[in-house]
Amino acid sequence: MQNKIPMPPIWWIKSIVILCALIFGVLYTLPTFFGNPSEWQRDSNGVPLKWHERMAENILPSSRVNLGLDLKGGLSLTLNVEVEKAVQDSIIRAITRAKETVAAENIKTGAFKVNDDLSATIEIDTPSHAQILQKRINEQTLLLLYEKVIGNTLYFKANRNYIVDFEKQLMQQAMNTIRNRIDQFGVAEPSIFQSGDTRIVVELPGMSDIQRAKQLLGNTAQLDFRLALNSVSKDQLPSLLDEARKALNISHDDTQASTIEHLSQWLRDKNKLPMNATIILQRIYGQESSAGKVVSTIPHLVEAHAKLTGDLIEDAQALQTAENYIPQYSVSLKFKPQGAKLFGELTTLAADSKNPPHEVAIILDGNVQSSPYVKAPIIGGNASITMGSSLNLPEQMKQAQDLSLVLRAGALPASVKVVEERQIGPSEGAQNIHAGIISTIVAAILVVVVMLLIYGASGFVANIAMLFNVLLILAFMALFGATLTLPGIAGIVLTMAIAVDGNVVINERIREEIRSGFNQKQAFYKGYHTSFRTLIDAHITSAVAGIVLMIYGNPAVKGFAVTLLCGIVCTLFTSYYVTEVIGQWLVERTKIKRFG
Repeated sequence: MQNKIPMPPIWWIKSIVILCALIFGVLYTLPTFFGNPSEWQRDSNGVPLKWHERMAENILPSSRVNLGLDLKGGLSLTLNVEVEKAVQDSIIRAITRAKETVAAENIKTGAFKVNDDLSATIEIDTPSHAQILQKRINEQTLLLLYEKVIGNTLYFKANRNYIVDFEKQLMQQAMNTIRNRIDQFGVAEPSIFQSGDTRIVVELPGMSDIQRAKQLLGNTAQLDFRLALNSVSKDQLPSLLDEARKALNISHDDTQASTIEHLSQWLRDKNKLPMNATIILQRIYGQESSAGKVVSTIPHLVEAHAKLTGDLIEDAQALQTAENYIPQYSVSLKFKPQGAKLFGELTTLAADSKNPPHEVAIILDGNVQSSPYVKAPIIGGNASITMGSSLNLPEQMKQAQDLSLVLRAGALPASVKVVEERQIGPSEGAQNIHAGIISTIVAAILVVVVMLLIYGASGFVANIAMLFNVLLILAFMALFGATLTLPGIAGIVLTMAIAVDGNVVINERIREEIRSGFNQKQAFYKGYHTSFRTLIDAHITSAVAGIVLMIYGNPAVKGFAVTLLCGIVCTLFTSYYVTEVIGQWLVERTKIKRFG
């Protein structure tokens, strides 16, 4: 009896590599099917109650395939970033600073106006000083270009090239800030992308509290600290605002921060307020039936420009205190070294006997949150913001937590508004998962049946490789923490077809060699050798298309592209090397009469 020739060393090496890939695939795919560890039932020591969950936690990797919004359910919000208004506000602040600078040089200026097209006009008492004012404005901002002077009016036009770059910076900063806030909030695998020039789409899988999400993402969180002034008594401020409202025909119900700044600017131009002062309101909100409505306001006279802003905050934490034995929530702030220095200087000024009323106004999004009395300079860089006393304790706690979160994450560079909201329930996500699984199973069954009918033994091997391919795709997605979406499932189904398509190419080559006169064994080796280049060319073409989709596509398309690219890499491995190793064993060790 003739001894069988041992399998060559290269076959054993390939077999070991395939076995390692199989172990990798099982280890990294299994955890996904055990569910989320945070939802497991545990004993008092935190150990999972079910044996397979204990095994998964102790032995298996922690990496899992994350489910996208369409599979897990959650929120989708479209935010509009008001970049043009932010540019206009930046121009207004720059002109105001320039006016203050020339005022210190005894140059008198009048009213100014920033138009909708971002051009500006500024009045000056003495035309001979126009060049100095022009220079000071150019020092403050690059958003304006000097155009001409006619009589006592300077004309500036918008610097369009710089404005375009500035708006791009605003959008990028807004996206970074929103991403930071979501990370602080703890939403796993959010999807954040820009849509058009001024819109940002935020998808939050697993989140259901739409109101809180809108508050967190829409809260601009512009925080600054300003010295309270006494140039005009507090009793006179309401009548001054009424005078400005009457002159500008503005309703008393309009208490927006931008409106109050517009009124303050009119009062400064009429010399009824100092150039270095502005009015900011402290808004008192109603409760129960009138919750969220402004029921009264208290005007505060403060510095026109803040020397200390929220970007110098290092940390912010919500704390519960008991001042005068009354439970109350506040936000404790810790400043960065530069912020601590500025805060020390600010409180030193406030405590000075020459600077009544000895208060520092803490202003959040144009609203005076509090105005604490300063007895002595505060050195060390720590401060606190007290939540509104009109709120109940649970509401105080929620607001304190949300405020500390957005302060840690940073302020938005421009106001944002939610223009579209969409909520996908967990049940709808479960239906999508069910539909995706059914479609995958049906596709797999059809492919298995067709391959068995047409190619017999080689079709059976191709089916094994196809299932191995799906296992590896899920394993790689879990390893890299990729998000599986409904289009991603479509990508997996397509990859199954691509996987067997490679084997079709190989099997047809083997058949061609048999028809050319080669025996079964010779045709097998020659077929695999000649088909390799064809497989590489076909898969590179598909990979290029996948890369383009991933770079330029929206998140739904990217989900498809990620699974497609993972599938292409895995397909090259399974449809060529895995089937070759199994097929080589069959032709060498069995009496199979036909392979291909």
